[in-house]
Amino acid sequence: MGTASPAAAADEQKPIDNAKIYSSEQDVVARMEGTDGMKDKEGKPVPGYAPVADSESVMGYPKGVDRDKDNKVMPVYKDDVQAQYDAKQAVEDAKAAAKKYAEDTTNNPQPLRETAKLLADSTLTDPEVRGDTNDDALFGRGGPELGAEHAEMYCAGKHAPAPGGRVDQNAAKANPCVFVGKLDKKDGSKYPKVGGSSGMAGGGEKTYTVAGETTEEKSSTEGWAVGGKFTPKVALTPAGDKGGAGGELGAEASFTYSYSSTTTNKVSTKQQDETKVTFPSDKKGSLQGRRDGAYYVGYIVVRKTNALPEDNIGQEHLIAIPARVYVQSPQSSTSVTYFKYQE
Repeated sequence: MGTASPAAAADEQKPIDNAKIYSSEQDVVARMEGTDGMKDKEGKPVPGYAPVADSESVMGYPKGVDRDKDNKVMPVYKDDVQAQYDAKQAVEDAKAAAKKYAEDTTNNPQPLRETAKLLADSTLTDPEVRGDTNDDALFGRGGPELGAEHAEMYCAGKHAPAPGGRVDQNAAKANPCVFVGKLDKKDGSKYPKVGGSSGMAGGGEKTYTVAGETTEEKSSTEGWAVGGKFTPKVALTPAGDKGGAGGELGAEASFTYSYSSTTTNKVSTKQQDETKVTFPSDKKGSLQGRRDGAYYVGYIVVRKTNALPEDNIGQEHLIAIPARVYVQSPQSSTSVTYFKYQE
């Protein structure tokens, strides 16, 4: 979303949902979307916790790409994305997103608006579609040590002018890159589950304590604000336990997210709450965590120009790199919502 000061959603935290004990996936999703008809004490509709759109855009290289335990990008393949989203249409959508970003003089700094405008004004319509997410070398092959540039590096405005040499950084800390995607149709793509407590049978009163911390990732001056990482913690104290934790969620439940190009909300840096709940003896109760966003499949659309005379210097190219990206809901300022759940 750029480095414009986001609307401070203050540091108010969304507590555990104590409205009711939920018992179905449909009820949870409806509350997140705001389609359940819930009303407050004055009879006014309660907005959804984290509404998501059918399509999304992210400026720059998306932080929310799936990575494995070694932090390597998990590839999404051209044929799988093309089946849901045509690359030529993605180019048009990327230009429209870049144009909207470039025209927002209130929230977006001038260097980034000028960078976005380079893509918005492109006359090319037929992109070079890469085979998968890791097929993303834009100049040369290998890594920066060989003078090569890959999409994540290029989108951040970095440039390796020669093998074994320095890596330069342009003034905007950005190059024209926009991810555009459609809501992934796979089960679990909308409001993915994130660690809560394991199910507790036998009923009785349970005390849940949830906490979490966000690490924002953005340039110090300019540059695309690509997103961040959220690390949740959940502790459970069963009834009768003298204060000891009944279980705690590990750091492997951490996840990264991208900001939508339209968001003005900042994800809160910390999240902490505690609640007590009594489950009936014939039900298995738990605390269920849901991410405040969804996965999208689409393309990282990159605009580049040839840098060498032998390559027809200045000639423009559009590259479409297949990707699957988790995007934070633009309307939520917390990363996770917790529900009391029984089955």
